[in-house]
This record gives sequence, structure tokens and C-alpha cells, in this order.
Amino acid sequence: MSSSYDPQRNPNKDLFAPPARKKGKKKLVFIPLVLILAAIAAFMLWPPNITRHEAQEIAINHVGGGVANRPDRDFERFQRVWSVEVFFNSLVHEVYVNMRTGEVVSVEVSRWD
Repeated sequence: MSSSYDPQRNPNKDLFAPPARKKGKKKLVFIPLVLILAAIAAFMLWPPNITRHEAQEIAINHVGGGVANRPDRDFERFQRVWSVEVFFNSLVHEVYVNMRTGEVVSVEVSRWD
């Protein structure tokens, strides 16, 4: 048995054609990628359990008083959070409140000039 080309056995074979690709590999990569992106989109768009007003109250109580601005949606430490700026004693406290549980994830303090 030789590996040389025999035109009588396979006359339609093109010696210079690129090798045939398997069509199933694209589906194996594409389908999980679409599922992952759909899961991330659903996670980011899921309605929060804590409202903006509740997040403001939690942030003001955590700082101990002050005036808070309107909370913004943010992503901090792999969690969806409300980002609330609280102005108190010439300091700006950036308080991150978890949207699902209402717990304070982190606080950043800076001077208010």
C-alpha cells in the first residue's frame, strides 16, 4: 500500500486544493459564547431589589449624615451596586451599596474642595 497519488483510483481529487475543514467546530465555539453573553446581559439588566431611594438612605446612615446625590448603577468587586456620593464634613464619601442585599460593599473618601 503506497501513499502516492493514483489518478485511476481517484480521478476527481485535486492535488493543490486546501484540506477540507470540519464544519462542526464553529458551532462548538459559537453556541457557548452566545450563552455566556446572554447570561451576562440578563445579570446586568435584572431589576434590583434595593431601590435608588433605599440606597441613598443606606449610604447616608452608613456615613452618619450629610447630603446624597442621585445613585448611579455601577459594578464594583464583581457585584452590581448603587454608587452614591454623600457630602458630609467637607468630605465626599463614595458609598457602594449592593443592589440585591443592601449591604455596603466599599467606601471611598476624598476631600471636597
